[in-house]
Amino acid sequence: MGQILSNPVTEKNEAQNGDVLTSYGFSDMQGWRMSMEDSHIADLNILSKLGQSPASKDHIAFYSIFDGHGGSNVSKFCGEKVVSILLGLPSFTENINNDSRKSFSDILVELYLNADIELLKDPVLKNDHSGCTATSILVSDLQKKIYCANSGDSRTVLSTDAAAKALSYDHKPTLASERSRIVAAKGFVEMDRVNGNLALSRALGDFEFKSNDELSAHEQIVTCVPDIAEHNIDYDNDEFVILACDGIWDCLTSQECVDLVHWGIKNTKLNLQEISSKIIDVCCAPTTEGTGIGCDNMSITIVALLKDGESTEQWFDRIRSKNHASHLSFGERKRAIFTYFQFPPFDPKVDINEDPAFDVTLKKPTESLDDHGAGDNKVAPNGRPRLGGPNGPVDLFSLEALLGASGIQLSPVSGGEDGDANSQFAQGTALSEMLASLTNAASAQAAASANTHCEGEDEDVELKDSDDKKFEEIN
Repeated sequence: MGQILSNPVTEKNEAQNGDVLTSYGFSDMQGWRMSMEDSHIADLNILSKLGQSPASKDHIAFYSIFDGHGGSNVSKFCGEKVVSILLGLPSFTENINNDSRKSFSDILVELYLNADIELLKDPVLKNDHSGCTATSILVSDLQKKIYCANSGDSRTVLSTDAAAKALSYDHKPTLASERSRIVAAKGFVEMDRVNGNLALSRALGDFEFKSNDELSAHEQIVTCVPDIAEHNIDYDNDEFVILACDGIWDCLTSQECVDLVHWGIKNTKLNLQEISSKIIDVCCAPTTEGTGIGCDNMSITIVALLKDGESTEQWFDRIRSKNHASHLSFGERKRAIFTYFQFPPFDPKVDINEDPAFDVTLKKPTESLDDHGAGDNKVAPNGRPRLGGPNGPVDLFSLEALLGASGIQLSPVSGGEDGDANSQFAQGTALSEMLASLTNAASAQAAASANTHCEGEDEDVELKDSDDKKFEEIN
């Protein structure tokens, strides 16, 4: 499962936009992982970046999800550079000017190969041990087609009359075709991983697995070469496309994800960005004590396929009018995924933003599930002081227990008996002195709120982000 935090980072990076060809909603979240290693592209019309191109009558949208591993450098590079690499390919310019025999399928393969080439030109990135999976779609208005390129275990799915149609399949080392290439390149598969290390068999970057000079890029232990799918768009039946990293697909099947999007469209007033965000809430694990699913970075883009002259609002109305059978709601699906966790029973009358199943993502990190509903109380249920602030209360004695689990022992000294809200903690280290200072401030808050006399300052003390990071712990 990799290294994880003691509390998930639940702030999301979100966006939505649209034009006459496609409309999209996007959301991503770091979650329980130590850092965010995903990036994405959502470009409504890449040809607009070329300026005037008189021979081209096309309108091309381009979407990608890049799921990093071993670091964020390669995925960040791809998120920033892949569109410019695509536009710089002579074959792409020739294609849109009707001067090339190369199809967009061939061009997308060339794009992924050239992304690796550009990474190798960078003196830092060529020695970087990170990599990223990539799944991309190119939507051509002129051809009425979707071209999908996929390298790795991110995934792209099309909803056709509410049925999930795969536009990609996951590249895992256990697949016979992938294992054959790996072994032929003198690699091996152990514990379902490439050389016992990498859980996927195709990716951008990962150059330590691409170092055999006697083999082509297609033949390396790990290759960036994508599989390509072409789909002729039937606007009466084809509804939307989902691109997502494996953090989503570890929790949901393709059909379950399509069902959730349809449920959100039919039963709520959420837009595509908000539905994307809610799917991440569904997939985020309530705790790290389970199987490990739901603890990864998560990124998802939902792309609506618009008919000629159709607005995003009209698209929503059209999809609702199909009246597809309603499947499990967001709350019911979350409970079905994390069966090991004792959620409160599902209540269909409770608003989806108030469902306690989503406490881990809807509540601030400093407000645990056990503290839900504590509000502005400055004293924990055990009578001990909390540290107040805009993100909610923190029980400093729970913090003591957290640190103790890592071997950091803090003992009460003069200032009160154990259990007294005025107890102090000190050990002579900078961390202990800081905690003692915070505890004193919290004690002052608790006493002031109870209208009791307490020596010291009465002003509010907030736990800043810089302090939060000091308390993050790898499970």
